[in-house]
Amino acid sequence: MTRNQERTEECGRPQAMVRLAQADRFVEVALMVLDASHDDSIPGVAGALAVLAGIAAADAACCAKLHRRSRGQSHTAAADLVDTISPHGPAMAKDLRRLIQRKDEAHYASEFMTTKVAKDMVTWAQRLVANARRVVEA
Repeated sequence: MTRNQERTEECGRPQAMVRLAQADRFVEVALMVLDASHDDSIPGVAGALAVLAGIAAADAACCAKLHRRSRGQSHTAAADLVDTISPHGPAMAKDLRRLIQRKDEAHYASEFMTTKVAKDMVTWAQRLVANARRVVEA
């Protein structure tokens, strides 16, 4: 068993459907949070939800197409796995990598995230979810 296989979990269409539904809800709530712009902490919350949406969407696509998903600590490994999906893998991996690069800022930073950054993150998540849906529904 290779190092990458050790950090994956078998899954299929049922799990893909659950993770896609979760990704949809994370994006939906992120958009609602951005609309409630009365508080400086709001953009970071939306950004954090966008990261969760991206991870869930990546899981959905991987379960549907590869019948396995990343389960390791490295989100980079998850992006590498998504990148192998044809035809939307490279686009999904690009958006997932963007989200992962902002994960610490969204989840753990001691400073507020800007609304612009949060909106960008939600856009990346929306695109990732849309591509994951194409994979799952194919």
